[in-house]
Amino acid sequence: MIERTKSGIQGLDELIEGGFPKNFCYALVGGPGAGKTIFGSQFIYNGITKYNENGLYVTLEEPPYSIANNMMRFGWNFYELENRGKLALINATPIKEPDQTNYTLKGEMVTEEFNVDGLLGLIAEAKRKINAKRCVIDSLTALSLKYSEDFEARQQSLKLIRGLMEMNLTTLLLTEEFEESTDRKKFSAVEFLAQGIIYLHIYRIRDFIIRAVEVRKMRGTKIINKLCLYDFTDQGIVVYPQETIFRNI
Repeated sequence: MIERTKSGIQGLDELIEGGFPKNFCYALVGGPGAGKTIFGSQFIYNGITKYNENGLYVTLEEPPYSIANNMMRFGWNFYELENRGKLALINATPIKEPDQTNYTLKGEMVTEEFNVDGLLGLIAEAKRKINAKRCVIDSLTALSLKYSEDFEARQQSLKLIRGLMEMNLTTLLLTEEFEESTDRKKFSAVEFLAQGIIYLHIYRIRDFIIRAVEVRKMRGTKIINKLCLYDFTDQGIVVYPQETIFRNI
């Protein structure tokens, strides 16, 4: 039997035999507005409140307070969970402000430049402090600003994934969905190395926007090979396993 980490997202776990195989990394791929941050936040919040699994939310782009504020609309109080030692919100942006001589990571000034080794060290320390079982990296797209060469980006992606798995964290790696281009090739390594890939698609059909989730691969798991509708509700994302995109065209 494979130990699994339940997402707690209504309808999703039905598509992956009850949850993600534990302690591996999974790519969550989608374009702007697909709901990647909501999905990742819901994965972390459900882990804490439903399954007693503490979590890390690592942001490489948007400030942690912005994510925490936006999630309040769903009733997910990240500040309270952080104060209780259940959640660590980690600011690990590789982008340096023009007037900033150092990088700020979790409220500390770090003199060395951003790199994957430093990021893994920060995650390991936060994991130790709160005994975290889950992690979200939001998003890997930001690494393209740091590693411009394809080979280096692949090497750093591999190092990050291996490091997270060695920490026994079940991790969602959020990343943008690119067109077939150099940028797309740069991060194909993440999708190849990850234990599984979930795509969040957005389609415009006549005057309607339709969202569909696709489980592209999930090692050790029998997946349902179809596009299933999902939507945003007051409780977060809901997946409808019995509804397909073709039924709504």
